[in-house]
Amino acid sequence: MMNKIRLYHCTLASLAILAYLTGEMGIVHAWLGYGVALVIALRLLWALFGSRQVGLMRFYPSFEGLRADNMFTHPAISKVLMLGIAVSLVAVVSTGVAMDRGKAIGMANVSIVTTSFADDGKRGHREGNREGKEEGFLSEAHEFLANMLLLFVGMHVTYLVLFKRPLAKFMVFVPMQTRKD
Repeated sequence: MMNKIRLYHCTLASLAILAYLTGEMGIVHAWLGYGVALVIALRLLWALFGSRQVGLMRFYPSFEGLRADNMFTHPAISKVLMLGIAVSLVAVVSTGVAMDRGKAIGMANVSIVTTSFADDGKRGHREGNREGKEEGFLSEAHEFLANMLLLFVGMHVTYLVLFKRPLAKFMVFVPMQTRKD
């Protein structure tokens, strides 16, 4: 079970990092984004039909028992960061898919045939401007959310390295050291 979780984590992290780094590479970026979407979809199915340990409640922070003496090691901190990563990742993927409309994966954008009006093309011109503004907004939102994702990932990694080092090593496949009696 733990190896499956680590493999999922490694796959998602690798795809997300590569997608972020290829932001200006068009089709490569889009394909990586769809890869992230596929991994998220598979993870949601796993959460719904898998064992309780991999359910979505893993992302729900409970602040019960949080005190000043355990504020940096309490599980709620990790869960808040994971929730931030999950929400921003889903939002980044959603805005990316909305912008691409399936073009990168060969799904032609189904256009609705509209009745032509004798307005010298003004209607089509206005729709084009509206679409351009929408695309610009989605692009800006996509970029902002990607940067938020990067911020949450940075805080997540920093937190694990500072306060949960054995778990951080375990998740990146560093062998656990065994104690000698």
